[in-house]
Amino acid sequence: MQKRIQEKINQEIKIILENPEIGETKKGDLAKIRIHKFKEKNHLFLPAYEVEFGKERIYLYSIGTHEEFYKKLKKYL
Repeated sequence: MQKRIQEKINQEIKIILENPEIGETKKGDLAKIRIHKFKEKNHLFLPAYEVEFGKERIYLYSIGTHEEFYKKLKKYL
């Protein structure tokens, strides 16, 4: 199962790279962060990333399930 999840994550990262604006922009403390939600089996995964359009860069900060995801992300940032 881990291999299938990793393959799905890689596929979703490629989708983000092709269309960085696909993710929902957050507000407040996470205003620069975008979240692109996707499901694998019964789990909802949330990659958190930031797009630096002027330099054409994408920073991937975290990928996790919804449980305490935003709390951990704020602590990391």
